[in-house]
Amino acid sequence: MKLKEVYEQLPEPAKTEHTWRYSEYSFFVKDQKPNTSLEVILKGGEILKQDIFESITLRYPEKITVYNLLNHQEKFSIHITRDGDYYLEQNFQGEYNIVRSQIKIDSNLEVDMIIKSSDKFENSVNNNVMEIEISQNSKVRIFFDNYFTKSYTHNFIYLNLADNSNVALVFSSFNSKYEKTHIRSVIDGIDSNYTVYILAKLNNNNHIDYRTENIHLKSGSKSLSVYRSIVDNMARSIYTGMLRIEKDAKYCNAYQNSRNILLSDKAKVETIPELEILNQEVACTHGAVVSSLDEEAIYYFMSRGVNRQEAIKLITDGFLLDKLEETFGTKLYSTIYKKVTGEEYS
Repeated sequence: MKLKEVYEQLPEPAKTEHTWRYSEYSFFVKDQKPNTSLEVILKGGEILKQDIFESITLRYPEKITVYNLLNHQEKFSIHITRDGDYYLEQNFQGEYNIVRSQIKIDSNLEVDMIIKSSDKFENSVNNNVMEIEISQNSKVRIFFDNYFTKSYTHNFIYLNLADNSNVALVFSSFNSKYEKTHIRSVIDGIDSNYTVYILAKLNNNNHIDYRTENIHLKSGSKSLSVYRSIVDNMARSIYTGMLRIEKDAKYCNAYQNSRNILLSDKAKVETIPELEILNQEVACTHGAVVSSLDEEAIYYFMSRGVNRQEAIKLITDGFLLDKLEETFGTKLYSTIYKKVTGEEYS
């Protein structure tokens, strides 16, 4: 079936679906012709132009991403064949940017990667699809540093994990104007281990809407999804987390957790867990907390000479950074630490 036919057969997303209940689909599909201008900087590898694997998007289509494939104005691929540290920077410089990229990581590698994405124009639109295929026996850690303070941005991140892969992702989205990020992770490997952390810090009228889907296809795999947000003024934070365990994926272990701090009585948080468990020989749990700051903790710091504003910063920074160093290692953690705190890690 041709791609256009696939696109035409998919219905318009309904507002009743969790995927689009809290964000406006029409923001990301415009009538005007895309005028994509993309600056890509890669350190540690080579940018290719050809496809390096069959599109994961087509295996798991959704209308906005198929639209992206039909209309993409910029595309690049990265094939990682050796151990090392990699840095990728995407600067969206047009007013309506449609971008598709592929990253393939070969077997038996250990890879740390930073992917930094940013916008340029006020009220611009970014429609970004990234497909990542991780081969067997590889250990991969990626920090997605999202900086979309001016644009309406839709990110769709597809991952495919093979046997015995160990993958950890962390996303940071601070002061995003209007960001919808959908992470679909297909754990298609026996004894694979997948972790994703999402760190959000919102102010003013910021709107952020994250959805994770962890789909276990094979036995013995593990997944952990952690969402942490700090929401102030009239900002809005939404997290939908879906765990799906297929019928033949026995002895899997999956956990999902959403923790949120409200700094204003006008801020909003929605957190929606979804479980689709198709066999009984698994362990799946989820939890969610929405709370305000602990005044006793603030008092503790102030009684030791720290002013209130500094106390709040110490508490919220610690909340976002909890347990990250042991997952991502000192080198990558130092970058995450600086993003969260604005200070060098020592």
